[in-house]
Amino acid sequence: MRWQSVYPEVINYRYKDLNIIEVGALTVEEAVDFFDDKTIRKTLITLVEVGVHYLSLGQPLDTISGGEAQRIKLASELHKQSDLYVLDEPTTGLHMSDIDTFMRIIDRLVDSGSTVIIIEHNLEVMRVAASYH
Repeated sequence: MRWQSVYPEVINYRYKDLNIIEVGALTVEEAVDFFDDKTIRKTLITLVEVGVHYLSLGQPLDTISGGEAQRIKLASELHKQSDLYVLDEPTTGLHMSDIDTFMRIIDRLVDSGSTVIIIEHNLEVMRVAASYH
């Protein structure tokens, strides 16, 4: 995290014994246990579910890979908790292991009764999606 422009009085403020720099250094997974607020925890848990548990809260965006950015976008959509999801090329930039994680999430959404429409060119994703009735 880049903290050159943080005012000293901000750095001196502590939340649960951590200052802003220390909070920013927490991984998403560590932050789930750190925060008590239900809305914050729900957001963090969704990020864990899409596989970016290792990112730090204060990680600069220019250090996040294309696949990580795609998973964060997916988490943003999943966080909305809808009955209908329309996903356009959701696996673009994802590693094969990330695609497996993505497909498990899609399985969970379909099993819970949600409708998922996927616009995709990845044949493996299309094959798995076609297996649903």
